[in-house]
This record gives sequence, C-alpha cells and structure tokens, in this order.
Amino acid sequence: SANYSNEATTMAAILCNGIGKLCSSTCDALGSILSLPCKACGIACDGVTQALKSPFCLYLTVAVGLNIPPVIFAGQALANGGGGCNVALQWLLINAFFCIVNMAAAVYISGKVVHDPNDDVDGGDTDAPYIEATMESNKTKQQQHQSSSSGIKKFWQGPFTTADETRVVKSMTKVGRVRDVLCYDPMVAVYIIIGIFYIIWQSMGFSRMNQAAGCGGGEEELITRALSCGFLFISLGATAFGCSVCCLR
Repeated sequence: SANYSNEATTMAAILCNGIGKLCSSTCDALGSILSLPCKACGIACDGVTQALKSPFCLYLTVAVGLNIPPVIFAGQALANGGGGCNVALQWLLINAFFCIVNMAAAVYISGKVVHDPNDDVDGGDTDAPYIEATMESNKTKQQQHQSSSSGIKKFWQGPFTTADETRVVKSMTKVGRVRDVLCYDPMVAVYIIIGIFYIIWQSMGFSRMNQAAGCGGGEEELITRALSCGFLFISLGATAFGCSVCCLR
C-alpha cells in the first residue's frame, strides 16, 4: 500500500506539473497575442514622435490634413445610403481607402527617414553593463527590454538590416536615407504603385461627379470636395515633401 501511495503521489505531481506548464504556455501565448496591438502602437508612435520633431512635420500635416476630409465625405455618403447613386458611393469609398493609405505611407516614410541607424549601433554598447547584472531577475528584465526596443529599431531600420551595414551608414546623411527609402524600401515601392492608381482614380472622379449630378442626391458635391482635397494633396504633398527634404540636416 505504501508503494501504491508513493506511485499515486508521483503521478499526481507529474500531472500537476504538466497542467502547470500547459497553463503557463497558454498564458504566455495569449499575452503575446494581446500585446501585439500595443507593440504596433508603440512602433507607430515612435516613428510619429521622431517625425514631428523633424522638418517632416510639414509633410505629415499636409498629408493628414488633406486626406482626412475625403474619408469623412465617404462616411457621410455611406450614412446617406449613397443618395441613390451607387456610382458616387463606390468612388467615394475607394477614394477613402486610397486616402487612408496615403496617411499611413506618410507616417511610414517620415519615420524611416528621420530614424538614425547610428542610434541602433551606439545603443548596443550602453546595454552591456545591464546584461552583466548579478540578479537573474534583472537579467530577464533587461533582455525583455532589449527585445522590445530592438523590434522597434529593426522596423525603422529600413534597408540596413545587419550591424555591418548599419556601421557603414555612420557617414550617411538624412538626405541619403531619403534616397534609400524611396528607391530600395519594398513598402514604399508598393505605395508608389498605389499612388499611380490614386492619381488615375482622381481623374476618374470627374466622370463620376457628372454621373452623380444626374442622380440628384447631392453626392456630386461630396465628390467635388474630395477631388479638391485629392488634387491639393498631389500638388502640395509633393511640395511639402520636397521642402521637408531640403530642411533636413
């Protein structure tokens, strides 16, 4: 009976240990999933903060200020049921999608340009003393901090993904990073293609505006306002981007 009792105790301990590990793994997985939005928000805020402190604040202001109104116009048309004109509603909704992409691209490009890859290299040396801490808990916290910050650094690092490549950038100016981001960043390449379709879509808006006028639902006024913002963004956005690049130091 004593052996049976010991075996039962051992089995119970193994079972409890397995359940504990399962619960711990499940909690870690859920924690990682639930923290993804916060990490994404942190990455975006890091880039926006750096951009707002730089000359690209002008470009961001123009991009956001001229792309938010068309999104609002599309929401108004959707709330009105399109005013009985599906052609106008379709154009406004697709145009709103393009405007959201324009704002996201402005934040992305600005963050990439103003992020200094040299900070990634210099920051690695200052972290070393903390890793050598004697307390295991301090080591764990420091490693988690490095993992979190390195994710943000790698996101804004652009085409420079290795330490050797980053060291080469020490002599590179911000204007040089503009060239690299515009010419070599795959996300920007995709945005350039979307931008071409955006310009074509703005040109198609004139015919949709005339069709909406025949519907008599007042949607042509919303298209007119959206077109005004669109063509202003095409002209002023490019001008503001050029001015921001010229002001870089």
